[in-house]
Amino acid sequence: MKVYFSRGIITVLLFLSISEFHLVYPFEETKSVDVRALSLGQIKALSKGLTNPAYVPFSERKEIGVSVYTRFEMKELSTRSVYSLIPNRLLDMSLHLSMFGYDDYQLIEGQAGFAKKLTQNFSIGASVSYISKNSILEESVQSHLHADLSFLWRINDSFDWAFATENLIHTKNTQPSYCFTGLKYQLIPTTSVLLEAGYDLKNQLSLSAGFEYEIVDQLMVRGGFRNNPKMPSLGFAYNYKNWKVEIAFLFHSALGLCSGISASYLF
Repeated sequence: MKVYFSRGIITVLLFLSISEFHLVYPFEETKSVDVRALSLGQIKALSKGLTNPAYVPFSERKEIGVSVYTRFEMKELSTRSVYSLIPNRLLDMSLHLSMFGYDDYQLIEGQAGFAKKLTQNFSIGASVSYISKNSILEESVQSHLHADLSFLWRINDSFDWAFATENLIHTKNTQPSYCFTGLKYQLIPTTSVLLEAGYDLKNQLSLSAGFEYEIVDQLMVRGGFRNNPKMPSLGFAYNYKNWKVEIAFLFHSALGLCSGISASYLF
């Protein structure tokens, strides 16, 4: 286990050193597709599969779903997404397609994630994304690529450690690369607590904290907070047979309410 962990850290440092020679642009409009993550303080590394593909090998069932995330109660500022999580014996995968905007300004992102268990409790993931921007203010369609790396270590029955990057290797822009790391603690079978830190190459630090609590069988409440920007969040999830519905709300002190909803089918 220590050998795999050391190799993972070396790989992360190598990727970070390579990324300094590239340019990046994180299109946040297309990133917020995981409603569960939104309700837990906008976590990244501890997202189950969409931001961190390394979670997929620990999934017991395949999943397909759709989601809508609306910013500040304005339908013009919404991200629509379709996604799938596909655990597989040979290579675990996650796929999602997100679209933001309207006729005069539109962003489309397609992402493919891949993951593999290296041991029973440790997995590594990678993802590749293609982003297309179409705007009336520009003469042609702008496109960008970026690739990321992620890890998940299931330390024991109570603790998970996760690591993920955003815009690690990238093209054509000026924003920094990000890395996120966090711990999930299973307090009791019905309650878990999540803590996560994010850092970019411009020395900006963000902190997220969240909790999940199963009120009754198949009904879960979630809450969280992120300090940069300062936004508390609240969410619910309901499972019925093979179906799952999730709702999230984020509260901005000046701009108002954001909301997200997703529906997925597990098989």
